[in-house]
Amino acid sequence: MVQFLPFCGWRYDLSQVGALADVIVPAGSALMPCQQDELYRLHPCNTVRLTHNRPEPDDAGIMAPARRADDFFRLWRREGILIRDHAAAWYVLQTLTPWKGETAARWGLLGLLPLENPLGQPHNAAATQPSSPQEIARLLQLQTTCRADFAPVCLFAEDSMATDESLEELLQRLTRPITPTECWLDSGIRHRLWTVTEPAAIAAIAQRLDHLHLSLFDGAAAFQASATLLSTLRSAGESGGVEQPAARRLACLLPAENLSTCFLPRIHSFDGPAFTGPQLRSAAEHIPGLLCQFVGNESFALIDALELAGLNSDQPCLAIGTSDGEWQLLSAPARCRTLQQLRDLTATELLKMPWSTAVEQPVSAPLQPENATIRAAAGCVLLATQVSTAGETGISGLPCAIPQYSELDLQLWPPVPSGLVFSAHSDRVDSVPGSSL
Repeated sequence: MVQFLPFCGWRYDLSQVGALADVIVPAGSALMPCQQDELYRLHPCNTVRLTHNRPEPDDAGIMAPARRADDFFRLWRREGILIRDHAAAWYVLQTLTPWKGETAARWGLLGLLPLENPLGQPHNAAATQPSSPQEIARLLQLQTTCRADFAPVCLFAEDSMATDESLEELLQRLTRPITPTECWLDSGIRHRLWTVTEPAAIAAIAQRLDHLHLSLFDGAAAFQASATLLSTLRSAGESGGVEQPAARRLACLLPAENLSTCFLPRIHSFDGPAFTGPQLRSAAEHIPGLLCQFVGNESFALIDALELAGLNSDQPCLAIGTSDGEWQLLSAPARCRTLQQLRDLTATELLKMPWSTAVEQPVSAPLQPENATIRAAAGCVLLATQVSTAGETGISGLPCAIPQYSELDLQLWPPVPSGLVFSAHSDRVDSVPGSSL
């Protein structure tokens, strides 16, 4: 089950700022200095002052931009430039893009995604996508100081079962009687945002999320910063589960029905004694409950192993490659209900070493038969399944979704901008601490 929550967001009062297009920021963590300067000039209340506050010559320390962002956030709320919705809501986003005389539409759902798994442990988002340590540090400073999420991370939401009504169709139906807030860009792209507060509609969307798989598309650094902040707060003695605001992350789910995406697996290699395929199968026979199925040793065996691992989403499986080029499929139906449990079992009982010694290697391109032969010169290589759910394995179990964009895709599917809605960890202006954590 996907745990995704409605919330009371902070939004711009358009009677004070004018056009929404003047105060939003394009998605993405990296802004060129020229883009940053242009957004600063565009409007005195542009979101760039929150998400990418620029250093100033008289800054005292590296935290100065984050503290200045917090000052703007407090000021804008105190002066009513930002107003808070008083009822928990889903925020439905539609992006309309002109293309060759027609209009392409993409739908999204903004809400809060819990950072904790059912066992109460903070998730480690670094395992999902490669992230710059400098960017993680910058976002951690910002989140620690402001205690708010200004930019949504984006996840592709893929149906795990056939239903009469897709998530996109449900969002269209529920927003028909609601008047949206609209944002027109000079490029012709139009963003429309609906605030869904009617209890029956909120419940219908929540129920529809039960059968979704999530894949992280954009925002791994923000996830990692959020998880680090939550861990720091826990260490400092702050308690509370998912109800604690810092334990939830602003996110946008994008239905993947019409998007050209490729879900890439994650590779984990172990340095240790090299296993051959026969040796691995022999060792697996002595571990109660562990099943090891030979897939093949051809160039396409890895792809076959991954496809087999993903056939049954209720039973976690691992594809494992050995030094002689063989690929096996591992599962433990009687012992492991989650992918992490299977990883731990495989590492400690089969490979005889802790999972923490595994070295993660991101896959940078779709696996094809001609480049899919991955061999471990000094040990075994494990590949996770291509799809997993947040409810079972947490954010650390989300695979990295790499969109295979063509020129058409780049124009049809622009990123989700920052500034449409913010999530603050406190509702009161004066109670948001400028913490030094």
